[in-house]
Amino acid sequence: MGLASLFLMLCLSLGVSIAAASTPTGDVVKADTREAFEAVAANLRKQMAAAGRYAFVKADERAKVEQGLDAMQALFAANESIDRMDKTMRVKLFNAQEVVNSILTLRDRDRLICERGAQTGSRIVSTSCHTYGDIEAARQASSKFMNERTAAPCNTPGCNGR
Repeated sequence: MGLASLFLMLCLSLGVSIAAASTPTGDVVKADTREAFEAVAANLRKQMAAAGRYAFVKADERAKVEQGLDAMQALFAANESIDRMDKTMRVKLFNAQEVVNSILTLRDRDRLICERGAQTGSRIVSTSCHTYGDIEAARQASSKFMNERTAAPCNTPGCNGR
């Protein structure tokens, strides 16, 4: 038995990450039954809406999240709870959950990203931290501004040095 097999069996026997997950506020979300999972899935779908926590999930990633949630829903529909799933089903549930979690963690608007470097015009190195949501909002605003500037013709005096 390899080390990876041993680790997987240990994770499954302990119910790691399948039965419970912790939210950033410290609340524990327990989705070990079909009903509990349906509530969690509905909340995730709501949070992927325009103003939600996961609003920055890209279209192709959203499809993968939906596919993962559908796969987990099918497993719960067939078994009602994690306790009734055999090891193969638990592995499938774990893998689907990991795909969903990896995407949502990456696109979480509240995720803090810190960079260390010198500010423009300075040699003093400092640390700057922003949320993923703030960074994406600034990127989208810059992109929108540039698209508007290039799409509008330059007809006014003083435009492009005229």
